[in-house]
Amino acid sequence: MTNIYETTIIVKPDLANDQMKNLNVSIDKFFSENNISIGYKEDWGIKNLKSAINKYTKGSFKFMRYNASPDFPKKLDGFLKFNTDCLRFLITKSFNELEETTPQLNKDN
Repeated sequence: MTNIYETTIIVKPDLANDQMKNLNVSIDKFFSENNISIGYKEDWGIKNLKSAINKYTKGSFKFMRYNASPDFPKKLDGFLKFNTDCLRFLITKSFNELEETTPQLNKDN
């Protein structure tokens, strides 16, 4: 049985383009190694943080929605926890459709 999950990742805002590309490739590789396909992705851009995280007052926000078995979020948690480019992340079970857009996509900073 699979569920729909959402993950929001806050990444360091000062990453170079090649570092951001490497991060995206490593996340995609992790998903493919676990036979999970990402159904929907959004890049929310760089936003101000309400409070600083590791002296960063801004963060680059990434969002994804995917179908996965109930044990996958724990694996993803372990993977993201040890990624030094990720400031914070949140993994939640979703009740939205897999390819439904988020209201955040049309918002400005």
